Amino acid sequence: MKKNVVFLLGADTGGHVVPTFAIAQELEKDPNLEVFVIGVGSGIEKKFYGKLSRAKYLKIIAGKSQFGSWAKITAALKFGVGLAQSKYLILKHRPAVIFLKGNYATLPMAFAARILGRPVVIHESDAVLGRSNKAISGFAKKVFLSYPEEIYGDKIKNAQFSGPILRPGFLKSKEKTEADYKVFDLDKNLSVVLILGGSLGAQAINKNIFAILPKLLPTCQVIHQTGEGDSQIAAKIRKEMSKDLQKRYFAKSFIEEEIFCALKIADLVVSRAGSGIFEIAACQKPAILIPYPHAAADHQSKNAEYFVEKSAAEIIEDKNLSPTIIYSAISKLLASENRRKLLAEHFRQSVKLDGREMVCEYLKKFLNK
Repeated sequence: MKKNVVFLLGADTGGHVVPTFAIAQELEKDPNLEVFVIGVGSGIEKKFYGKLSRAKYLKIIAGKSQFGSWAKITAALKFGVGLAQSKYLILKHRPAVIFLKGNYATLPMAFAARILGRPVVIHESDAVLGRSNKAISGFAKKVFLSYPEEIYGDKIKNAQFSGPILRPGFLKSKEKTEADYKVFDLDKNLSVVLILGGSLGAQAINKNIFAILPKLLPTCQVIHQTGEGDSQIAAKIRKEMSKDLQKRYFAKSFIEEEIFCALKIADLVVSRAGSGIFEIAACQKPAILIPYPHAAADHQSKNAEYFVEKSAAEIIEDKNLSPTIIYSAISKLLASENRRKLLAEHFRQSVKLDGREMVCEYLKKFLNK
């Protein structure tokens, strides 16, 4: 019997790849489905899509819109190549439905699907509809939203509030164990601060955290996701610490499977305000959010503002970031268990957590026809 085919496209960065991976994990359980995950060949795609048991990984070329005439010409040429590749893949595999986790890489596949009459479903992680999703939303069969529909302003055609797409691990027991601390070789009797800058790290956050480590580590422990760019700096700083302080500082370029354990034992999280904030909320952790100021349409600021208005997080604007300010914010929250508990409860209550199930059920309607 011929299997029904589904395309899932999530490319380039963790915010797009990880939710797509979570959908693929669920759909590939059905032996009657043939699942293809599609990306542009980034390192994080290989890390996650390589773990799938049955889904096949395909790559296309896509052009990221940038400043400068030559960059725009290059992006347009790549789009043309990606469009041709996408048409070929659709004609070859005949997907019943195509799921797109919006960024620049989704555009060639979206327009190929439109030309060839294939239904498209998209998901938006942020409180602002991204440029790619905005372009696709006019002809998408469904636009799933991580935030309530009224947050987005203008009426979005075929929109539905689903909440974020999360891996099941974030929805399991939040009870921390001694084994969770052992993953990082940390002391269960000391507070833990988790620093996250997204899958690529955040240089501005890293710089300020490096500056305050000598004051911070005598009173707590730090788990630090640095990104590739600052991983060697973190290793050098750790090497120069005393043996006692070295034991309190765990740094890694990208925290993958350990993220479940890291969030369980964290007493406080310092993070950018991309799609990863939903994982923090799902694990009911207090957070200091530092939005990336150069994000498209300033979406990270809007994400953070949504939670600040619900008394679910504290915010430091990137322009105000300094060692003194971030140290003060961390110290005050570590000193107030009641404040941390209140933030964590509000954070968890502000997020709809069944987005993965909703999206999968909707896709299955096409696949079971």
